[in-house]
Amino acid sequence: MPKWSRRTLIEIAFATGVCVFAGLGFTYKMSEFAVTIVKDDVEGFGAVAVATYLIGMVPLAFLMLWAVFTGRFRDLEATNRRIFELDAEIERGDYRA
Repeated sequence: MPKWSRRTLIEIAFATGVCVFAGLGFTYKMSEFAVTIVKDDVEGFGAVAVATYLIGMVPLAFLMLWAVFTGRFRDLEATNRRIFELDAEIERGDYRA
C-alpha cells in the first residue's frame, strides 16, 4: 500500500463525506418518492423527473468508475507538462510535426 500524504487522506475523507451526505439525501428523496407512489397522493408526481435523473446519472457513475479503475486520473498534469515541452521545442526550433 502506498504511503499517502496527510493532504491526500484529508481529500479522500472529504470526498467520502460528500458522497455519503449526497447519498443519504438521495436515499431520503427516493424513499419519499416511493411512499408517495404507494399512497397515490399525487399519482407519482415526480416519476418522469426521477427516471430522467437515473437514466442520466447511472451512465455517468459507470463512466467515472471506469476512469478511476483504469487509472485515467493518475497524472492529470501530464498534458500540461507536454504542452510546455512542445512550446520549448518550438522556441528552440527542434519541433518536428
